[in-house]
Amino acid sequence: EVEVCRMSAHMLNAPQDSCGVMTSGGTESILCAVKAYRDYARQKWPYITQPEMILPISGHVAFEKAGHYFGVKCVWISMDSRTHRPNLNELSRKINKNTILIVASAPGYPSGTMDPIIDIAQIAEKYSLPVHVDSCIGGFMLPFVEKLGYPIDLWDFRVIGVTSISADVHKYGYS
Repeated sequence: EVEVCRMSAHMLNAPQDSCGVMTSGGTESILCAVKAYRDYARQKWPYITQPEMILPISGHVAFEKAGHYFGVKCVWISMDSRTHRPNLNELSRKINKNTILIVASAPGYPSGTMDPIIDIAQIAEKYSLPVHVDSCIGGFMLPFVEKLGYPIDLWDFRVIGVTSISADVHKYGYS
């Protein structure tokens, strides 16, 4: 586990002092992330009694499950029906005193499009909020797509404000 987590952290451009855990798959990874952010928020913002996470409507259904299990309300933002990109104005408007987390996908599983991670992280940074990138589908593919020379926007720990990433070994990591 330690070896795979170190290799994965390096591949995702994580800081040297980063750490990780192996899970059984995307749903468990998302559950772990939401629980970790809920617990972190209890320490950092003890006055928040009704925590919320904001995410595009294209976010994985496991976030709804995690929210239900851990008492974190999902606040959904709409997507442009033509570009399949999240409405960033709506994201900014929905941040409030209960927001503990912003979620983005790289790529999202419904359409395979990349959320604009840099733009989302810049919004989050204005409010000192963490960003979790759900890359359960792309985490073990996107680094190699980039190495092959295909142009993709930054989405990993090189983006200031990205504080965690979920990436599923069983999707492309075993190949």
